[in-house]
Amino acid sequence: MALFLDTSALIKLFDPEPGSREVAEMVQSDGRLFLACVAPHEMLSAVKRKVREGRLPGERAGRMLEDFRSVFLPGAQVVAFDAEVSGQALALLARHGDAGLRVLDAIQLACCLAVPSATMVLADQQLARIARAEAMTVRLVG
Repeated sequence: MALFLDTSALIKLFDPEPGSREVAEMVQSDGRLFLACVAPHEMLSAVKRKVREGRLPGERAGRMLEDFRSVFLPGAQVVAFDAEVSGQALALLARHGDAGLRVLDAIQLACCLAVPSATMVLADQQLARIARAEAMTVRLVG
């Protein structure tokens, strides 16, 4: 089974929070991991937000980001932002923009759709609803 980790699930591997164990177990049991091309950008943004909000010490944030870049990222397949993904993201925004679908979330969904038979792992309930409306296999964590 191919696992596609949305950033809302990905960050749980590096910062213990509800759902972290579940995501870690899924990743350990399956060797085929996929990330969207925007995952590193979203990961950095999410970590910086946690630091800014006082929920994560800066030193720990640096270690998390280094672990992500040096350990996890090389083991995952990154889905590129190409013409197909771009077109799919635009179509998703057209269908679900009124439901609050954001641009980067549309890119995440489009990247997942580019991976045949992928299960999208995420912690965002609104995004999970949209993914299910697109007949995607979803695993909601946390």
